[in-house]
Amino acid sequence: MNLAGDYASANHHEIHNKIAEALNVAPAMRIENHHNFAWKERLADGTEVMVHRKGATPAGEGVLGIIPGSMSTPGFVVRGKGEASSIQSASHGAGQVMSKSL
Repeated sequence: MNLAGDYASANHHEIHNKIAEALNVAPAMRIENHHNFAWKERLADGTEVMVHRKGATPAGEGVLGIIPGSMSTPGFVVRGKGEASSIQSASHGAGQVMSKSL
């Protein structure tokens, strides 16, 4: 599972590199927001587990993440606190306020 995640991450970086090159710009920051994926991680007590974040994003201490907005509200770039009680995760579900067909 982690191998698939590493592949997706490499592809993500390659796409962003190509876009930056085509636009002749340097990104101000790079944020990976893995979600709806299972990762092998170690809990605060040392137990190794598979963490599946459905509607959540990693929020380890200092880890940058994205909390998307809805179709009518802004999103946010956030920095994780590494809370063990939330398995170092933060909800990213923004909820859909408006119909996608409008």
